[in-house]
Amino acid sequence: MINKILKDTASYTPGAILLITNQKTTIFESVGFSDRKAKTRMNKNAVLRIGSVTKTYVATLVMMATEEDLLDLNSGIDNYLDSSVLKKLPKNLNPTMRQLLNHTSGIPDYYGPRFYLQDWKDRGPLTTSLILQTIRGKKPTGKPGEKFNYSNTNYHLAALILEKLYKKSLADLFQEKLFSPLSLKETYYGISSPPGDDIHGYGSLGRPWQDTYTWQENTGPDGGIFATAADLNKWMRDLFSTYGSYYKYAQEMMANPVYETDQKQQGMGVEILTSKSGIKFVGHTGGLDGYLTAAFYLPIKDTVIVLHVNRSKEKQFGKTLRSVLGYVATNKEFD
Repeated sequence: MINKILKDTASYTPGAILLITNQKTTIFESVGFSDRKAKTRMNKNAVLRIGSVTKTYVATLVMMATEEDLLDLNSGIDNYLDSSVLKKLPKNLNPTMRQLLNHTSGIPDYYGPRFYLQDWKDRGPLTTSLILQTIRGKKPTGKPGEKFNYSNTNYHLAALILEKLYKKSLADLFQEKLFSPLSLKETYYGISSPPGDDIHGYGSLGRPWQDTYTWQENTGPDGGIFATAADLNKWMRDLFSTYGSYYKYAQEMMANPVYETDQKQQGMGVEILTSKSGIKFVGHTGGLDGYLTAAFYLPIKDTVIVLHVNRSKEKQFGKTLRSVLGYVATNKEFD
């Protein structure tokens, strides 16, 4: 069944990587090409551009900061951000840290047509100044806490707050508090192309086979971490399993989630998926131009699932992900 699911990805993406693991069983496969022009075979040990799965790491740092009494999740961001930043946000909008992380802040997302067509023409690094420029003049998406509205801008602001509190760069915080303690030796942030970043991504802006490998969309706190599937598997287990090193932070992140759809809730930096039969998965999806990733943990089977493809075809990727999650949830191989 898994082989068929992977084989079927060839209908929409050059290549795919799938890792499924628990204490008894491991499936680790790659299919297709990492570079369709050079016909380079997909390497399952390549470093992945994981996109918004990065938000699980950022939210964990915020949980650590609350534990250290450096911030309060229920305090407004005006207690932490400089006035020079606050004045660039929509007026009379002061969400809490919690609302930043669960996407109920009301702060508009920078990610959209104007960002691509006007503000990010050079496809260079995603800086805070660029993000704040992109949301200029945009209206709030609602009052803080009023409704869910996914906004990548939130995580740029959260990163600014973390850097101010600790007086260190986000890259240093990741390394000191997450990567090094967990021995995530093939996980990177703050460099445009680390060792092993060999997968070319395809598709953007109505150009289905645009090669996006040189684009630096993978440089911001909303989606800029690179990791191998093996390192991502370790991170998910350390965060979400009851015996994981950082499980106490995941409990906070998953508490009091907000409604997104009947089968999806949003915590702080974590998505909670519920199947029609009531089975829950926790983790996050991630999308960059040309790359789609999903990393989820299935608590009832102590199983991690990592799926990555190198083409922007969200609908088809979603179908593949549902097939994989359904297979894991129902197959006794993972009991």
